[in-house]
Amino acid sequence: MYSIDIASREIGKRVIVSLKLVSPGQDDQYSGYWGVIHSVHEGGFLVEVEGGSDEQFEMIPPDLNMLDKAKHSVYQFNDEAIIENVDYEVYLTGAYDPAHL
Repeated sequence: MYSIDIASREIGKRVIVSLKLVSPGQDDQYSGYWGVIHSVHEGGFLVEVEGGSDEQFEMIPPDLNMLDKAKHSVYQFNDEAIIENVDYEVYLTGAYDPAHL
């Protein structure tokens, strides 16, 4: 269960977010970003983006279970940027049609 009070404890934590877009008849598309949890809302976590996205902020869904403890001390994003001090990994999958998930 998602609670703003409990989720608020995650403000200031760094996340690396992997996004997979599934489209029938096409290869899956991957993207992502990393940043720091800026605030929490009923609609989810607002992440202040540090890299990987042109957006200043991105939202991740309101689900504490998707915050997987970071498994590595250093991450390399798209074979370029080095990201350190990551607290959580987040993996999200989307599709234009929910039947394709």
